[in-house]
Amino acid sequence: MGASEHRCGSSHRTRTLKDTGGSLKMTTLNARVSRLVTPLGAFALLALGVPLATPSTAFGQEQVLYISATGVTGSPVSDLTAEEIVVQWDGEDTEIVELELIEWPVQVTMMVDNGRGGREHIDQIRAGLKAFIAALPEGVEMALVATSDEVLSVTDYTSDKAALTAGVDEMERGNDDAYFLDAMIAAAATVAAAEREFFPVFVNLATDKDEGSEGDQAAFEGMVNNVATNAGTVHTRLLYTEDGDADQSMQALVGPIGQQTPGGSYEAIADVTTLEANLTALAENIARKNGLVSVQYRVRYNPPANAGPAPNISVASTRVGLNLIPTIDGNLP
Repeated sequence: MGASEHRCGSSHRTRTLKDTGGSLKMTTLNARVSRLVTPLGAFALLALGVPLATPSTAFGQEQVLYISATGVTGSPVSDLTAEEIVVQWDGEDTEIVELELIEWPVQVTMMVDNGRGGREHIDQIRAGLKAFIAALPEGVEMALVATSDEVLSVTDYTSDKAALTAGVDEMERGNDDAYFLDAMIAAAATVAAAEREFFPVFVNLATDKDEGSEGDQAAFEGMVNNVATNAGTVHTRLLYTEDGDADQSMQALVGPIGQQTPGGSYEAIADVTTLEANLTALAENIARKNGLVSVQYRVRYNPPANAGPAPNISVASTRVGLNLIPTIDGNLP
């Protein structure tokens, strides 16, 4: 199906939600992994994604989807009207109730292992963090969290790059294990409790040293749910240390769940000298995402009265030359 969406006369080209999303699935830990995560218990890892099927209980109720619209030059289009949008279920037009322009930026939570693992690379970590901050778009908020000994907020959410850079310098070298999972659980809970008008991006700068989190199964599953239901994206960068557990570490086993979030990633870094370039590239990717998600439309609509149990949802526009990307929650990769 082509990217441009238009309607002319009685025919129109559409893009379906099934073209742009993933599915929700459960993957259980195998025996080898379960032995390695004894402090956490043998929990299951949820692959994060937005289910595309509309629940049967929602039939007849108002529905919501999000649309990113760009023109032929790739620039966001911010002047669409409800009359120009067509949403169909199984080829039948729905009733557009409201088309609302939303301008939600990304918001970054940076969690850093400054403990036994991070302290041997603290200079490279600080340089990498400063490069990351410099590459973020102006106006994007970030919080800096240290994870050694306890989860500690170094700098609260701010778009002030000078304050963030000062926080990097103020971050102390810790002497304890890092609390990788506890930090993610707390960060996801904070986002879930907020009156959210942003798309959360969680970045874990972890090492392969011992993990000190309590590993409560319910808290872990709650974190996974909070990330998914709040349109979150997770990136993990795992630094290998001289005497760490490398790919057998808890961080290496859990970190890859970020790859199942829209646009999320996981990378193990054996050569710390590449960290600055890696974090710069990551910030540039987040900047690209911010450009997409910060100009979108929220569409409220009523489905057809005779909708089937598993409708195929498609989106189009009567305006020629647009590229439309529909999503369930607005979280573009």
